[in-house]
Amino acid sequence: MLNALRQSARTWIVKIMLGFLVLSFAAWGIADIFTAPTNSAVATVADTEISGNEFLNEFNRQVRRMQASLGPTFDTAQARQLGMVDQVLQQSIARALYDQEVAALELTMSDADIADWIRRSSAFKNSFGRFDRLLFEQRLSENGFNEQSYIAASRRDLSREQLFASILSGIRAPAPMVKTFYRFQQETRAFEILNLPFDKVTDITAPTEADLTAYYEAHKEQFMAPEYRALSYLTIRPEHLLEETLASAAEVEDAYEDRLGEFTTPSSREVEQIVVADEADAKAIAGRLKDGGDFYAIAKELAKMDRESIKLGRMQKGDLPEEAADGVFALNDGQISEPMQTGLGWHVFRVFKIVEGGRKPLDEVRAQLTRDVKLEKAAEAMFELANKIEDQLAGGTSIREIADALNLQQGVIAAIDNRSRGRDGQPVAGLPKAPEFLQTAFTIEPGDEGQLKESADGSYYLVQVDKIFQATRKPIALVRDSVKEAVMAERRAKAGAAQAVKLADEARGGKPLAALAKADSSTVAILDPMSRQQAAGDNRLGADLVKKLFQLRVGEIAEGTAQNGDSHSVARLVSITSPGSNVEPAKLKQMDEFVRSSIADDILAQYNAALRRKYDVEIHDRYIDSLFDELNARG
Repeated sequence: MLNALRQSARTWIVKIMLGFLVLSFAAWGIADIFTAPTNSAVATVADTEISGNEFLNEFNRQVRRMQASLGPTFDTAQARQLGMVDQVLQQSIARALYDQEVAALELTMSDADIADWIRRSSAFKNSFGRFDRLLFEQRLSENGFNEQSYIAASRRDLSREQLFASILSGIRAPAPMVKTFYRFQQETRAFEILNLPFDKVTDITAPTEADLTAYYEAHKEQFMAPEYRALSYLTIRPEHLLEETLASAAEVEDAYEDRLGEFTTPSSREVEQIVVADEADAKAIAGRLKDGGDFYAIAKELAKMDRESIKLGRMQKGDLPEEAADGVFALNDGQISEPMQTGLGWHVFRVFKIVEGGRKPLDEVRAQLTRDVKLEKAAEAMFELANKIEDQLAGGTSIREIADALNLQQGVIAAIDNRSRGRDGQPVAGLPKAPEFLQTAFTIEPGDEGQLKESADGSYYLVQVDKIFQATRKPIALVRDSVKEAVMAERRAKAGAAQAVKLADEARGGKPLAALAKADSSTVAILDPMSRQQAAGDNRLGADLVKKLFQLRVGEIAEGTAQNGDSHSVARLVSITSPGSNVEPAKLKQMDEFVRSSIADDILAQYNAALRRKYDVEIHDRYIDSLFDELNARG
């Protein structure tokens, strides 16, 4: 059953797994925006209640995902403005509807399938890629699960995916539709383009002090100094424990035996061959070669083979047909074989560049293996060390005291922004390597108790915020040159756009673009034919201009801003080329997947609507509003 689900999940089904439980572990260890417990229902679906606690937990996860993209300053108010409250509520209702249907259809997963799924989950694997029972128990404990409750939640999620697979597995994309979309996507157009870089625009009036002040006031966000934070931290990585970790000779020898393949170089030969169907022809070829004939000339004359088809390249014994392998590897450098028969015909081989196999002795790799064994043991020891740190934290011990007592790496950062830069604008050196470190530092507040967290790279870190230096606007005196540069750039862009509109009108009147170009301020070029997708990636063509260009007829003119905003372009459509019968199978298959995915999305939308008619859904808006109001009041 799990194999079938995995096959389905490789396509579009994974897109509609709303709130798949294992994915939530990616956000573990980050403090929730809302911590107020609540058991009242924000909505009911048939006999299922969606509690306020469940709803807020999911809302927190969505906010954290947005913070990962937009930065830690993205807050609850912004999330509500973007409609995330309704989005999360509808997702929760959809899950409850699917769970009702799963129960009605009596779909479920066996204990063996659930166990297999958990063992394969990356959330419970250590840095060596193995399922770690202690890590599994720790993760569940940290997030309020026991083994039974987590298995029950996983069973619901996998059963829900089983439902999706049964609905969507038979979807096919109509071939005429796929081909129509393919032709639309693969149509190419060639353009002649006149490009006007804004930095070439002259005769721009210099701004007055009043102009600078007005721009500075209207664009406050451009001249903000970012928020900085002063941090204290400690970090543990397996390499930090190497000096105090031992690796016995027996452990190193066992590691050597386990990794023999890594230290063994198999024998190989550079091989060429001439292949014919008949033994008599093969003997004639071998005879002429032994008389000094040119290998390539004879292959072309008697076997109709060119140089590329002759070359087999570097071959190991197992790469050759079984009937010929021993014979080929018995040849000396440059030697030509007698004719050999395989299932593919009669072969005459030539061997050169012989590489004899070998194995690195243990002494040669002992240092590497010793370090690797110690690293693996250190990674296991870190779990016990992490427990000691948590015990000391619970007793009120400071980061510095813990680091001194346990001989851990710790540090202090005077000021850092959310892009890891200091006040000088340069990257802060010596930060912990844990990829989540900075995001965590900008999620917590001064006074929050430090919490030891495990990183995706297998390390542990603990960070506390000592002070926050709020984002402030830089005084105009410090940014006057930047303000002036911005005003001049805005004026050049406006003048350049007006000039492009004028040139486009002249081109529509019949003037060639080359005649309208000026050597010191613009260029004209014929762009290679490009599809819509390729045009969208061309810096000279902004999105609005691309849309216009693919609506033109041959010879017509359009103008618009370039994609990077630093120039304006006037373009003439030169030609249109349809793919016709020249179909690329890989791209056609990709389009087929896209169409099938779109159909699947439509089917699921209709299925969701049908379930809403089948099961009663009631939303408690007043309670949702009061819930947010109460939590906001608590700060």
